[in-house]
Amino acid sequence: MTLEKFPFFGKLEPQAHDFLKTHLKPIEAPAQTLLFEEGDICDGVLFLNEGEIEVYKTKDDKKRVLYTVEPGNQCIVNVASTLSQSKAIASATATTDISGFLLDMYSLRELARNSFSYQEYIFELYRLDFLDE
Repeated sequence: MTLEKFPFFGKLEPQAHDFLKTHLKPIEAPAQTLLFEEGDICDGVLFLNEGEIEVYKTKDDKKRVLYTVEPGNQCIVNVASTLSQSKAIASATATTDISGFLLDMYSLRELARNSFSYQEYIFELYRLDFLDE
């Protein structure tokens, strides 16, 4: 398990670190893989270690990129859909080959409930830096 690129990793509680070791599943996908589509309900969240993901909305056959996800970051649309089991408000596609780890919905909920460091990280995702562009 390699999560050193994630800002919460160094602050992670020992029990949360051990929990992730046993619950994260390695994942790889080639460029152009559709990871989830607007309207899907995500059943897991991606911890991206390598590659890049584009998060976007499509309207009238026009694609509007909202933001990109790079190693050490997570997609807030993916996290929100997984935690709440609500429909994703955007789509996500790998723009390059990607690798990382997948954490299922039940494990994500347990991590978010029991790890203050991860809770802080989730709320930092809501900064919406892409609105400054």
